[in-house]
Amino acid sequence: PRAAVTPTATAGSAPPRTSAPPAPAPKSSPTATEKTDQYGTVVDAVDRAPDPNARPAALPRRPESGITSTGGPKAVMQHRGDRVTLTGRGYVLVRWQISPGSRPGALVMPSWTGLRGRLFHVASGGSRRMDDPLPGAPNGYATGMGGPDIGHAVLPPGTQQMWQNEYFYVDGTVTLTQNERGCDYGLTVFPTNRDAVVEDIDQGPPQGAIRYGLVRDTGTDGAPVPQYVTRATPADPATVPQRSRV
Repeated sequence: PRAAVTPTATAGSAPPRTSAPPAPAPKSSPTATEKTDQYGTVVDAVDRAPDPNARPAALPRRPESGITSTGGPKAVMQHRGDRVTLTGRGYVLVRWQISPGSRPGALVMPSWTGLRGRLFHVASGGSRRMDDPLPGAPNGYATGMGGPDIGHAVLPPGTQQMWQNEYFYVDGTVTLTQNERGCDYGLTVFPTNRDAVVEDIDQGPPQGAIRYGLVRDTGTDGAPVPQYVTRATPADPATVPQRSRV
């Protein structure tokens, strides 16, 4: 008897039938989609102060081509409606000055509007959280948020406690607006760079700081987004919701 010969398909002939099920179509890699979808899934929230002596983690490296600010190298925003637009790829320092000694009460947070691209909250520094006790309570400030003799700045429920210096990474463009109502406060906004961020957050109690800084960046699109951010441009920036949706 002859050995069985497996037929070979030729041009124009139908392929042989097989009892094996067809191979499933290969799935496309989810990496790109997941990376895109991951952005904005983590938003700042109320957190506990770290141990003052806890050194910060290493700050991930992100690309830096520099930030252009409509306020120049140092934008001082002391009044409601003051704003600055930041464009480019790099780091930004927002420095807080809270003044319940001038006018205490509920603090209306600044907001980020018109976001195109990405914005991350990457680190906190300035040697202290604004609610840290101040030795000697200078000028009635038991903490940077005020004191019993002068009154307090009161954050909206659910708002993350700010530090003296807050650091952000911009990849695109966004506008930051000072929304002062109630408690008196000011912001100073500086384009900066990674080296300056690291130098700040590495200052701790041995250098006379109240605490070391804190790294928040994960180096991925899953790094936290600040509260009060939107891609919209509302007529009143103070109406931006606390829970950012970007």
